[in-house]
Amino acid sequence: MLRHAGSGINFPILKTQALIAAAFAALNSLEAQIGRWEFDFAASDHGFVSDFADYPSRDFDPALYDFVADRRARPANLGGAPALFIGGSNRSDDLFMFWKKRLTGLPPITAVRLTMEIQFASKYAVGLIGIGGAPGEGVIVKAGAVPFEPQRVIDPQSNDWWRMNLDKGNQSVSGADMAVVGHVGKPDDGTENYAALVLGQHGAAMTATTAPDGSLWLVIGTDSAFEGRSELYYTRLTIWIDTAQKPVLWLEPGTNNSSRTLVWNMTGQLETTDNLGNGWSPVTVTKRPHVHSANETRRFYRVGPVPNTPR
Repeated sequence: MLRHAGSGINFPILKTQALIAAAFAALNSLEAQIGRWEFDFAASDHGFVSDFADYPSRDFDPALYDFVADRRARPANLGGAPALFIGGSNRSDDLFMFWKKRLTGLPPITAVRLTMEIQFASKYAVGLIGIGGAPGEGVIVKAGAVPFEPQRVIDPQSNDWWRMNLDKGNQSVSGADMAVVGHVGKPDDGTENYAALVLGQHGAAMTATTAPDGSLWLVIGTDSAFEGRSELYYTRLTIWIDTAQKPVLWLEPGTNNSSRTLVWNMTGQLETTDNLGNGWSPVTVTKRPHVHSANETRRFYRVGPVPNTPR
């Protein structure tokens, strides 16, 4: 289910009327510009489209690569709910498998900060050996955003191979448009069962510029050095987008429902109670967003500036 920060918001009494006005203005006028988007692929595909790149266009044998991408039930040990499945055999020593999605309603031609958290399932344990690279650590997960549609294009300078029309880097190296967020290796549990994994850009927000129509394309995928077959299930994608000059902070309910916990700001820097003003009670700071239920209250606040040496 797609959710953002513009729903169900109740503001406490803040220290100044100016801060109240700024907060309401931010949420009312920038509802689609700042916030949290969550794509739960058990509910639907949310318009995500798959594709493949970094393989030859000439003398291409579909059976050799065996590209597959659809929405299907995840393995029974993970509950069997639908997920975005993608698989392919890396015969080119450099296969890129990806999903993309267009967001709209953002401010036009504006630099934004994005943080993505990718939940997926993999059966490839760390520490294994494979041709070209390990089936776990050699398959690199990347995430990015660009103002144009990510597509494969024929590159005449690489013997007419299908390449991406964006800079994703190569294998374990990030590019200008996509950043490395980890690999598909799971902890070695001694089985070939799929395991649920989470990778994120927390603390390393990336930047992108929106298109003139206020759109932005999201792209997530794997860049493989492992010369074998990879099959993955993407289960959920969460994105935080911030266009504000000052940091956006999450305040989540505490465990006793009487406190609030400061869990994240989009600059990747930490804040403390000292930065929030005298009217705020102490908060717990963590660099990972709180895992919350659909009915939990959540709020956005603008505070700042960020200190040079956050504690």
